[in-house]
Amino acid sequence: MSAASRSCWLAALSLAAGVCLTGFSMEEVPFEVLKGRPRRQSAQARYEVDRQGAAVIVTIHAGRKPTGGYSVKVRRVTREKGRCVVHYAVLEPPPDAMVPQVITYPAAAVRIQAACEDVTVQPPLPRGAAGGEQR
Repeated sequence: MSAASRSCWLAALSLAAGVCLTGFSMEEVPFEVLKGRPRRQSAQARYEVDRQGAAVIVTIHAGRKPTGGYSVKVRRVTREKGRCVVHYAVLEPPPDAMVPQVITYPAAAVRIQAACEDVTVQPPLPRGAAGGEQR
């Protein structure tokens, strides 16, 4: 194997593993899912960031949904160069599920104790102002 192809192979392997060859890596960050409903409801899918002392509270809103059975699940939080990324999924009810026929606003809030200079979410959403719209 030539040096160029070996370097290319190592770069592809490091990208797949989420590790940079310079020794920098994404770090898993502990988080706490907050119980209860978020204070605000949002008709649009978005996220909000509130700072409370050393902690950061991130609320992910899935937007208005036509029935019950939808939820937001935070899968993990990573930190890369001081930027925290909240990885989440919006779960939908199965097509044959019996769900209440009521408009809902699913959301989840997490508390992150890590030092985060900036916070984003994955998949991307627009960022709303903390204390923004109430629905």
